[in-house]
Amino acid sequence: MIPSPMTCTEEHEALINRRRYQRYEIDTQLQVTLLGLEQRGTLRGRSLNISEAGIAGVFVTVWDVGAPVRLEFSVPVTSNPVRVGAVARSRSGYRYGFEFGDLSPEQREIISKTCRTLALLQ
Repeated sequence: MIPSPMTCTEEHEALINRRRYQRYEIDTQLQVTLLGLEQRGTLRGRSLNISEAGIAGVFVTVWDVGAPVRLEFSVPVTSNPVRVGAVARSRSGYRYGFEFGDLSPEQREIISKTCRTLALLQ
């Protein structure tokens, strides 16, 4: 018997199940500052989801995957904005996925607490 090919939905679900960290929907302003040679100032977009390893968002500007960036965004567990270094790891149209860089213990705890809080709401 020949296995049937996976549908797009099944492939997407398989990818989600392979991820190290669960993603949680979050809708907040996401600011990105491109670092290095492409520095263009601060770009503003909207976040889509967050995990303990990164965050995804949409922007009307296009830049290269692999670019080092500085992110700033708000989360429901603190009144102070979260500011972290990251790398643009993926892009699909205007959607970008960012992997957090070296997080301080305080940043890691805030992001972890955010994910736990969002898990209760979704």
